[in-house]
Amino acid sequence: MEVWNRHAWLAPPALMGLGSTCRRDLHHPKLGLFAILDGLDGRLPAGMKLHCFGVKGAALERVKMYPFEAGTDSMAFDVTARRNAFAAGISNTMEHRSTVMTNWMQAAEARMRPQPGDQFRLTF
Repeated sequence: MEVWNRHAWLAPPALMGLGSTCRRDLHHPKLGLFAILDGLDGRLPAGMKLHCFGVKGAALERVKMYPFEAGTDSMAFDVTARRNAFAAGISNTMEHRSTVMTNWMQAAEARMRPQPGDQFRLTF
């Protein structure tokens, strides 16, 4: 906010990237993904959205609750594909990677769907 307060002629961006979050401990009190997102809550210019790069699948259920979250991405499926291929002694072909990515995306989409009891933040 300091940038936009100092340079009032600059319009804040509509979308800003936050990355890479994949190596962060989700729950670290200062450096974790949730600590960072909680710290940004209420401090972004009005209407600004974030795209988080490298979000773990396990974080999606909570990340979806932030009203400023526009999207996420992850390459976690590719790490899983490589490890599974190595363990099985097979080639990590595009077909294998695509299958693992499809499975990961199906699980991610399920996490992102609204669930009973979700406490989405209301804007007033």
